[in-house]
Amino acid sequence: MYRIALPKGALFKSSCDFLAELGIFFELGDRKLILPTNLKTVEVLIVRTHDVALYVEQGGADLGIVGSDVLQEKEPRVITLKNLNFGFCKLVLAASKNKQKTLEKFDLIPDYSKVATKFPHLTKKFFDQLGITVEIIELYGSIELAPLTNLSDLIVDLVGTGRTLKENGLFEIEKISEHSAHLIAHQGSWQLNHAWFQELLENKTNKKQKK
Repeated sequence: MYRIALPKGALFKSSCDFLAELGIFFELGDRKLILPTNLKTVEVLIVRTHDVALYVEQGGADLGIVGSDVLQEKEPRVITLKNLNFGFCKLVLAASKNKQKTLEKFDLIPDYSKVATKFPHLTKKFFDQLGITVEIIELYGSIELAPLTNLSDLIVDLVGTGRTLKENGLFEIEKISEHSAHLIAHQGSWQLNHAWFQELLENKTNKKQKK
């Protein structure tokens, strides 16, 4: 049985659309997290976005769809098969607008500023390249609240349209990197089942395995 890990949240619908293009369809259950598909040998896992790469790396899933932000942050031992060209976003450095005059340029960011983020590795790498020492506060949700409650001076977070930043009185200082959804594979599974995966990506497998 081959398993494909799909991310909950913003990438989920587009991930389902991608599977549909490959001829893979499934129905959501009320609380079921492992779902059968129209192909006899394919199941779908529904997991947290940041967990997709781990499931694939550890062999809990053969394939997965995950943002390149997670791949760069976690650096999992997986094979990146292709850029799926959806889920476009960017990782940005931002702060509260009441600090715009003092923090709008890198050379004005003081050492030991507090930075809240879900991406501690990418954040440290970014500031190390700038030669700025910061205190990183790792959060798992509502990053925009951190500067508004004086928990942090800055945030590093993913942004789509930028609407959430504006609605919470924040401004973008700098774009750090751009990201999109990628298809990844477990290293061992890819080597053992390479032909099957190739057929799947070429939309041939469903012709052989329909119920």
